Amino acid sequence: MIVENKRREYLVPALIVAIMVYGILAIRSAVAGDTHHSGYPFRQFMWDTLALLFMLMTLRLGRNILRDIAIVLYILAVILLVFVLVKGMSVGGSRRWIDLGPLSFQPSEIAKLSLIVLLPVFLSNPTLKNTLISLLLALLPMMLVAYEPDLGTTILLGFIWFSIFIASRTSLKWILVVIIIVALTIPFFYIFGLKGYQKKRIEAFLNPEKYSRSAAYNVLQSIHAIGSGGLFGKGYMKGTANLLDFVPVEYSDFIIAVIGEELGFVGVLTLITLYSLLLFRFENIYSHVEDEYWKLVIIGVGATFFFHVAENLLMCVGWAPVTGIPLPFVSYGGSSALVFGIMVGLVMKAYAVSQIGREVKV
Repeated sequence: MIVENKRREYLVPALIVAIMVYGILAIRSAVAGDTHHSGYPFRQFMWDTLALLFMLMTLRLGRNILRDIAIVLYILAVILLVFVLVKGMSVGGSRRWIDLGPLSFQPSEIAKLSLIVLLPVFLSNPTLKNTLISLLLALLPMMLVAYEPDLGTTILLGFIWFSIFIASRTSLKWILVVIIIVALTIPFFYIFGLKGYQKKRIEAFLNPEKYSRSAAYNVLQSIHAIGSGGLFGKGYMKGTANLLDFVPVEYSDFIIAVIGEELGFVGVLTLITLYSLLLFRFENIYSHVEDEYWKLVIIGVGATFFFHVAENLLMCVGWAPVTGIPLPFVSYGGSSALVFGIMVGLVMKAYAVSQIGREVKV
């Protein structure tokens, strides 16, 4: 028996459903006239439905089960990351996916989730020993993901660790030490850790005109599409750049270009508002939680959502290097939707166990 709050969280799932609907409509427009990808809107609807189911299933988990299985989930994530490097499906020179016949799965999604539930186990009591253990636990999947290579997710995994670390009860001195070490490491990582095309993406971000026909092409097309939408856009499914396929991967990485061109600044602002309301609600739930473990889980989930939204929007307008980070529940993707659904379920679970209420069996 555990003590849970009688109240249930309704705003978070309502916002998630609204974002999902937004995404399905955007994907439908992005693949208009594309017979090869015409089934993507329905597929995304099915993935989103499963994501909502996973969200509810996570809410039904026992209060301490996640802490008990966190290390098992982490080990599974590491095994899958090693497997994908050996037997994974190669796409565009990267091995990030495990081929499951008609479907494919990205193990790095499990890595995100595993860190969110495992790192708080150690950082809820941030002794020097626990902090070093948490750092080593984060570095292993970071190195494996970097080797795929996947720069965006590598940075995200580090961002998850750093967000949970600074939100823990650690001292300011150690936070400053970590910041200095990271700052000193960046030049070496750039020189020795990045592939040639990844360096070109960063160089294209700094000097897009020079790479307008190569590394910066996608971004420049995205900027043009978004800019041409103006305040209210050209109308749903009436985007010229979208229909003529000027923006590559418009149903995934650059889906905001479709939204910006067809729905304009108002359409993009509406989506940003939905994400902002979601993050504000996460923060409000955080303020009601007393258990340090669950507080840090919320930080990890919030950091992941924030990074995905900020990086995707900024890269699509040329304010950040292209990394292939998708928009949660908007960009096409099954494994991403499922894992984000579980993350949302974790936040709702944190809220459910945060207030004294009635006793229920879970």
